[in-house]
Amino acid sequence: MTEASNRTVQILKRHPENLTRAKDEEYFYWQSQSPLQRLLAMQKLSFAFFEGRDDEAEIRRQFLRSPRSLPRP
Repeated sequence: MTEASNRTVQILKRHPENLTRAKDEEYFYWQSQSPLQRLLAMQKLSFAFFEGRDDEAEIRRQFLRSPRSLPRP
């Protein structure tokens, strides 16, 4: 089986207890990611937000400022 076929989707009814559980799961997921992965995810969201704009030069400047993993000395 592939990894995608092992995934399940939960449809939750609107209820405060379900919202709390979903938020807790999301928080746990993001805390399990490395700081670099979190920054890259935010960068991807930011680029998606500005994607429709025609200011290519600014997008390139943002990309040049993107986080990088540097080797430890």
